[in-house]
Amino acid sequence: MKKVLLTLVAIVAVAFTASAQKQGEQHIGANLGYNTGKTNVTLSLRGDNYSEKESILGGDNLGVGVEYGYFVIDNLRVGGRIGYSYTADGDKSHSLTIMPNIAYYVRLADKFYYTPNFAIGFGLGTTGKDEYTNESFTMCGLATELQPLAVEFRPTEKFAMSVSLCSLQYVFLTGDIEQVKVDTGAFSFDLLANAQVGFKLYF
Repeated sequence: MKKVLLTLVAIVAVAFTASAQKQGEQHIGANLGYNTGKTNVTLSLRGDNYSEKESILGGDNLGVGVEYGYFVIDNLRVGGRIGYSYTADGDKSHSLTIMPNIAYYVRLADKFYYTPNFAIGFGLGTTGKDEYTNESFTMCGLATELQPLAVEFRPTEKFAMSVSLCSLQYVFLTGDIEQVKVDTGAFSFDLLANAQVGFKLYF
């Protein structure tokens, strides 16, 4: 009986070790997101006292991204992500983000991890043509994101699937609209309203 128990413990230990996120591991991946939540936007004109705040529904906001990650120590990953999103509502805007990120992996069960992560980087946004002026506008600035409810399932040594159920985001953009300097900030935090799914290949 003792030998059987020791063998069982050894098998479980090997299984856990095989699925651990080891220092030096790398991955590439892709993800898809859809936002139906609400975004709080603040618009201000530089040099004037004008400021306007508005809450905007997420609408049909679809995002895709590619990412790379490297484990600097066991369970601590640094990496980067390039993301693109398209909003079909209103002016049909486009955005591009380039964001270094960091994540920590906490084992919840065999091959199943809790992976909260934080990212900060560069953002670029472009609107469609205005119905009155027939002009489009481009703004650039900083973007940050925190994903507190992210998990990853790694069924094999080389392949993993990830899911994020909510996202806290803040974007600050600045630009010239009709020769007027404009600053705008957008904040969003929605549970289950900004979900993302992804796939990763480890090597």
